[in-house]
Amino acid sequence: MTSEEIFKEVLRSPELQEIFEISKKDLEQENLSTKVKQPVVEIIQAIINGQENNRSKDAIFQTIQKQIMQL
Repeated sequence: MTSEEIFKEVLRSPELQEIFEISKKDLEQENLSTKVKQPVVEIIQAIINGQENNRSKDAIFQTIQKQIMQL
């Protein structure tokens, strides 16, 4: 499974849509390589991209922290 497929699979989660109140239509338009509109999707994107690029857990965590601080 590619990282893009994993990203799309995570976004299909009904819980993600319900908990964060993001429409299914909005989530279907997102992809792994572009700037996203939703902060939670941006965090998911950072995790998947970090893993794909063999970044350390600490580096991924720092990226997530920076994104959270910008909320």
